[in-house]
Amino acid sequence: MLLTGSFRQMSAPFAIGLLALVSSSAVAAPGDHIRFGDVVITPSVEVGSTFHSNIYLADGSERSPEVAAPAIQVHPRLKLSLPKKDFQLDWEFGYHLKTFIDFKPGDPYNVTNLDRFNEVDSSLEIVALPRSFLGMKLGDTFSVTNYPAELGTSDYSANVVVTSNDLKGGFVVRPGSALDVDLLGQLGIDNYNIPGALQEDSTEFTFNNRASFGPMLNANWRFLPKTTLISDNSVVWYKWQDNLIPAIGPEVENASYGNYIGKPDGVAWRSQWGVKGQFTQKVSAQAEIGFGQAYYDEATVLDQAGSLSGNSAELDTSLDGETFSRDLTSFSEGFLVDAQLAYTPIRNHSVTLGYRKDFQDAVFTNYLAYNYGFLRYNGLYGAKLGVSAEVGVRVDGYHGEVYRSDLNVNAKAELGYKFTDFLNARLGGGWIQRSCADKGCEGVFYSTQYDDFYGEFGVTVLY
Repeated sequence: MLLTGSFRQMSAPFAIGLLALVSSSAVAAPGDHIRFGDVVITPSVEVGSTFHSNIYLADGSERSPEVAAPAIQVHPRLKLSLPKKDFQLDWEFGYHLKTFIDFKPGDPYNVTNLDRFNEVDSSLEIVALPRSFLGMKLGDTFSVTNYPAELGTSDYSANVVVTSNDLKGGFVVRPGSALDVDLLGQLGIDNYNIPGALQEDSTEFTFNNRASFGPMLNANWRFLPKTTLISDNSVVWYKWQDNLIPAIGPEVENASYGNYIGKPDGVAWRSQWGVKGQFTQKVSAQAEIGFGQAYYDEATVLDQAGSLSGNSAELDTSLDGETFSRDLTSFSEGFLVDAQLAYTPIRNHSVTLGYRKDFQDAVFTNYLAYNYGFLRYNGLYGAKLGVSAEVGVRVDGYHGEVYRSDLNVNAKAELGYKFTDFLNARLGGGWIQRSCADKGCEGVFYSTQYDDFYGEFGVTVLY
């Protein structure tokens, strides 16, 4: 089973930068960025390498052995900021090139089919009238991300490419200096694709597309100088291009759901309330609790199955138990938690303990309900050496026509050294593992389990 989570033109930031170029002269030194009047431009590029012990995230069986390979990485990035009294604009764009080196060209695995030349990320934030009774805010994030698939011997790409764009914006009401109320709307577009993979009619295979949209109502009340009450509320509708998707992956042969899986449209709501702040000189915390539900429309699956010749016979239309009619309505799954406790024993050193319980719409079944806990350390030794480490455990419960429970473990550490204001380096590594969390997935879903050890090195030049 393939597992994962429209390009927007950023013309406004470019226009602003162009006007600044015409009207002002740039003043900059290495590490001091480029300045055109009020516009600050920060270009940077990281060049490095990485090594993974299991680049395809295979289960390590005879049928799907682990394949190790190194890769070269290049990450140029550009930041643009325009800070004004009544208007703040921040824009950031990054490109990520990753090409694998095949030291065993004679084996059946062409590791270069995991090369990534299309990965980008972009974020835009605009805040208008930040001190007025009525203001505005707009945020947009765009990304193209590649995820390894179980296609190691294929001639085409072994990546699942996820293209996503999320737009949020609306009004901010400030009845007083300590209270902000956000009245926002959100719109998301997600595309899941396997480049080069063809269907039986020789057209390119697109796994699915999703549109999501809905209102948001958030509030922040700073009732103490360093303490804020917070409330986050939203409703989101999910509309999928195809409500009947082909089952892909080695486990399909032994699965009970047939060659097609129902993926219904749905609607979800959530409401969370809590507090965050600096409670002592060394302790800060954030804690939110809430509740949410998700409802799925099985009729969207049945309608499409009935309109496609032959597909209805290959779809389990039983609506009892774990099927595409499964909704998230129970208190145990709908109860939400987002908590972090940070302790700073000495300056520039912090230890953070966190826990999150939430749910989200899934691409190959109805929804995912998860519990995630982590322990993180960040420290700065002297003025140049930074150290970070994190251990996290996440339990995923998938529900719908495909249902199972996964245990995900990750551990990572990194050293960073700042040579100058414009040159720094990092060295890190880690381990990620996904395994079966209950007996129900030990047989059919064994192929989704994997271990991967990795190491990374990079040097960044920042102007």
